[in-house]
Amino acid sequence: MRRLAILVLLAGFASSALAMAAATAVSAADRAPAVEQISDVQTVSPGEVEGKPSGLFDLIGRLHPALVHFPIAWLVGLVLVDFVGLILRREAWHHLGIFVLAGMVLSLLPTAATGLLRAAHMPSDPAVHALLVTHRTLNFVMAALVLAAFALRLWRRNRLQGSWCIVYLALVFGATGLVLLAADFGGRMVYGPDFLPW
Repeated sequence: MRRLAILVLLAGFASSALAMAAATAVSAADRAPAVEQISDVQTVSPGEVEGKPSGLFDLIGRLHPALVHFPIAWLVGLVLVDFVGLILRREAWHHLGIFVLAGMVLSLLPTAATGLLRAAHMPSDPAVHALLVTHRTLNFVMAALVLAAFALRLWRRNRLQGSWCIVYLALVFGATGLVLLAADFGGRMVYGPDFLPW
């Protein structure tokens, strides 16, 4: 009990120190000089303004960055569950895999829909468009692999042995590699092509 009290006390001190540092940073920012004049004004159409959605579909498409984490997490979780269930042969984990895979399939639907809606409203920069096409293509192939793995698991009634297990694992591991690669291209669209060092 005493250790818990010490940990709570240390956490309180740490949060207080962070709050004081944040307050200091905000007050320093308040003292920064304001912009004296606007030197370059450019007229843009409403569709070119990145800050505001240009309609309902653009607004829905902007949910894509919040949703992309779910299929990635489901798929990485599926790799871990399938590794324990199929490779280490733990029966309970093997049965759990179908539910994790179903969660992955269900999370694909809103993520893909919002991604396609967002793609229709992206800026027309050729570099961004090239990244977008690669990102979209990788995700379509990844979705096809996931759906094939799900169909195989349903067809085999969740009993994967021998060569069927190898085919299934190849689909899942291949899809996981593709989703991570597609995520890299998505990050480059948002943060710029040189965001990561490769």
